Amino acid sequence: MNTKLLYMESMDQLECSAIIVDIDHRDGGEYTLILNQTVFYPQGGGQPYDTGTIQSPDQSFVFTVTEVRFVNGLVCHTGTLEKGTPHTGTAVQCIVNSERRKINTNLHSAGHLIDMVLKRLSVDWQPGKGYHFPEGAYVEYSGSLDGYDIEKLKQDIESECVNLATQNISTKLSFDNSEHTSGKPNRTVFYGDFGILCGGTHVNNLSQIGRVIIRKIKKAKDSIRVSYDIES
Repeated sequence: MNTKLLYMESMDQLECSAIIVDIDHRDGGEYTLILNQTVFYPQGGGQPYDTGTIQSPDQSFVFTVTEVRFVNGLVCHTGTLEKGTPHTGTAVQCIVNSERRKINTNLHSAGHLIDMVLKRLSVDWQPGKGYHFPEGAYVEYSGSLDGYDIEKLKQDIESECVNLATQNISTKLSFDNSEHTSGKPNRTVFYGDFGILCGGTHVNNLSQIGRVIIRKIKKAKDSIRVSYDIES
């Protein structure tokens, strides 16, 4: 049985009920809990994992989640016990660290907003990988810098990001009926009419991202790297 990924359908949901279905006790006092469903985002697609708490309703069992990974269709919540002992079949409440989720979601969404803006600016680059971590976020593209005024392009990207943030553009989700071989649903995320195949978390409206700051545009090996920050 795969873990049901609640964050795929409701990206701003930060709490849910769940059942512990498996437990792995590691040396050093760490545990890994497998749940039937979760709102915790497991690291992937250039987006960091969530942290937070898993606890029983009466708080007789409290578990601090320090790392979340996706392995063979299962979400592995790794961390430390603060109180009590986990048992399979126990009903628990999942509570995601909201501030960390917000930062990661905004940075991830900003990376795709840059994709959208480059397309609107008719920049003929093909999106590659993204790194949406607070420590040095960037997106990479295949293409050429020939003929571009880099400083002007940085300003144009920033200006168009501001323009789109004022247009009340909501995020929409579309699922097909098949499941990806990884065990995750196939999902397209739309910013207006701009679609991205993506399993990460996104803002509900582009105005929530904050101001996008382009730090640098440079050639990085065989790719063009656009480094960025956001200001709330």
